[in-house]
Amino acid sequence: MNYTLHNNGWTVLIKDDIRDLSSTDVLNVAKLLSEQTVVVFDKQIDITPENQLEIAYVIGDVMKQRNSSRSNPINLIDGVIRVTGKKNDKGEPGLFGHASALDWHANQASNKNRDPIVWMYGAEGMEGSRTSFINMVNVYENLPNDFKEEIKNIKCFFGYEAGKYSTTPYFRDHVNTESLFDLVMTAASGKTSLYYPFLQVFGMDQIDKEKFNSIHSRLVEFILDEQHSYHHDWLDGQILLSDQWLSLHKRWEFDKMEKRVLHRIALNYKNVYKNYP
Repeated sequence: MNYTLHNNGWTVLIKDDIRDLSSTDVLNVAKLLSEQTVVVFDKQIDITPENQLEIAYVIGDVMKQRNSSRSNPINLIDGVIRVTGKKNDKGEPGLFGHASALDWHANQASNKNRDPIVWMYGAEGMEGSRTSFINMVNVYENLPNDFKEEIKNIKCFFGYEAGKYSTTPYFRDHVNTESLFDLVMTAASGKTSLYYPFLQVFGMDQIDKEKFNSIHSRLVEFILDEQHSYHHDWLDGQILLSDQWLSLHKRWEFDKMEKRVLHRIALNYKNVYKNYP
């Protein structure tokens, strides 16, 4: 397997057909992901949902939907979600089918048992759409030392507020105050990162609103500094993997969502790191 790094120094670019990789290569791709936060495969021709699942299972366990039947409009097969405005034969769109932006977020931010990898395959109608990523390891590394010291023991809680980063009808408003997350966390790879999906945060444990607002504003300023970003302009057939502890991502507004179809799998590192989680 051969790979290069994007000129940002951290996004991994691979030209190989993912189906030609050995199991060892696939596990090494996952390890690269856990160290670099984003991996991009160039165009893959006619890769089926079944192909994608088979490869994903080499890395770890795949998240299944509560309603895993084909009758669920967001499912292609159990474990592969259709993200699209394109309607199925019953006239139902997939997940996140709205043309407006799907703003900065991490997958299932308030769920401590969430799967840390999101696999995205651009099936059709992708050209002209963009997804951007923020490397939160880089963000942490670039924080001033005094600010690192100030935030090192902070714990946050997260949730979902309708319309805040998505207009999807599938999520219900919630705030999970029972699950506290370390703002400064260490991933399975040993990387130290911020975990701060800022549009999904609702507070910090034992910190009053005024101080929370102050810390939050400062964090967001650092996070949105362009030096931490990678912008991916999609082509059909590309596969992109992102680590949900180490990155945030955003899908920009796209007025052809009824033609854009993306396959999404959520999975973990079970076969990569034996001590996971």
